[in-house]
Amino acid sequence: MPDESEIESKTPRNSESRHTDFLPGHSDHLPILFRAVECARNGIVITDPLRVDNPIIYANPAFSQLTGYATEQIIGRNCRFLQRDDREQVAVKEVREAISKEMPITTILRNYKRNGTLFWNELTISPVRDERGRVINFVGVQNDVTARIDSERRVQEFYSVISHELRTPLSSIHGALTAVEDGTAGRVNAQVMRLVKIAVDNSTRLMRLINDILDWKKLESGKFKLNLAFFDPANAINSVINELQANSESKGVELVPQIMPHHDIYADEDRIIQVLNNLTANAIKFSPPNSRVLITLEAPARDTVRFSVSDKGPGIPSEQMDKLFVRFQQLDSSDTRKKGGSGLGLAISKAIVELHGGNIGVSSVVGEGSSFWFEIFG
Repeated sequence: MPDESEIESKTPRNSESRHTDFLPGHSDHLPILFRAVECARNGIVITDPLRVDNPIIYANPAFSQLTGYATEQIIGRNCRFLQRDDREQVAVKEVREAISKEMPITTILRNYKRNGTLFWNELTISPVRDERGRVINFVGVQNDVTARIDSERRVQEFYSVISHELRTPLSSIHGALTAVEDGTAGRVNAQVMRLVKIAVDNSTRLMRLINDILDWKKLESGKFKLNLAFFDPANAINSVINELQANSESKGVELVPQIMPHHDIYADEDRIIQVLNNLTANAIKFSPPNSRVLITLEAPARDTVRFSVSDKGPGIPSEQMDKLFVRFQQLDSSDTRKKGGSGLGLAISKAIVELHGGNIGVSSVVGEGSSFWFEIFG
């Protein structure tokens, strides 16, 4: 734990002194507490702010194992020795300020082992007060989170690659293929058009997957923001039907809107459309030919609007229900496997609905179909 002073007392102490120094008074519980701290897997140190430079007066074996320093190389020193010459960290300044104000703090800072290896230390510091409220010690609990930090960095790099190295060129490819498909780029023969349509469908699918992954990243990081405004929810249903009409017709599935009496809602229209689009696309995917998908809008209460998407697909077994709305989860049936999908759509839909303060769910009967619904309040 860093301190403003740069004085470092390096007076070594043996293991016996480290034991007795930190045990004030006598209590039947002290031996148990001491053994617990000694056996803890987290590195634990205790410092004495009443001495010059707030030195370490106790370090448990896990702290020695974590840092590579022997006990006699730790006792009597200020914790700043773990930062070496890397002391201009924001986290270090925060720790100094917390200690000066006698406040607890949890932060992550760069530390260095005895052999010079960098490790990320998740440090929690707590002041210890006597019966008069005076701070007599600080307890520091250390946790090596290097693996977690490295993993988060690799994940961030992965998202960066998806966002910049995949989405941008894919958008260009999709735009070019669409220009050929709609005739903007000139006429092509039927065989070429068939191949172009396949390419357009698959590039659309891939773009949807990339957008789902990036949306989930925003949701996890808390950066997914809603653009709230009043709008007629019937417009969302019409938008989804217009977008998915060609897909449903190619599969022999009819999209049927059922617009009941309702009222405007205060929500993010684009995100409501995204949820409806996902539920409707899934319904089309699992519907048999020559069947209908019902998209219903109703107002079960004055402050509630309910959307539902119902199909005549194979239905969902009750033992599979807990896999719905969970990221990267798909049902285990062979029929579901053949349909494909990222396993993110329902999880994202659930997160979007809950960001609105709403509810989402499903009712299903095997062999008869499923009905996915969600409600927006207000």
